[in-house]
Amino acid sequence: MLPEITSILYATDLSENARLALRHAASLANRYQARLTMIHVLPDWVEMMSEEAGFDIETHFDYQSWQDINATATAKALEKAKARVEEMAAECRVDDPNCPVAKAEIKVVQGEPAARILGELNSGGYDLVVMGAHGQGMFMDMLLGSVANKIVRLSPVPVLTVRLPKNKKA
Repeated sequence: MLPEITSILYATDLSENARLALRHAASLANRYQARLTMIHVLPDWVEMMSEEAGFDIETHFDYQSWQDINATATAKALEKAKARVEEMAAECRVDDPNCPVAKAEIKVVQGEPAARILGELNSGGYDLVVMGAHGQGMFMDMLLGSVANKIVRLSPVPVLTVRLPKNKKA
């Protein structure tokens, strides 16, 4: 019995490679008449800054001030990321007005990308995940991309990773 593909999760980092992966996700959703959900994960700004600084920033400054900064930055970033995902969807609809991207659910969330994508996969009833895979050259191929690598290793469903053609740059 062949597997049914009724629901596809497209994970994007909004890169050029992710745009190519969107075309693959849309093509598969169209072919199988599958539901398409698009997800983009934003980092937690305070956590990211703490990693870069090498210490927990929240412990050295007023907690409420950092929470306010994080909330403001997150709201603006969520708004911009959602607009960018919608822009990518609009580009796909130019080629095909009936493109499944037009009906796609768009989710922009905050957290650690691999963890949030895996959480969505475990709770969303998906049959397939499609995402871009970074990697230009032997060293980058070994890395595949830390998020893509985690998803490939831990996903409960098949993963389609899409690479840029050799003549393009990410």
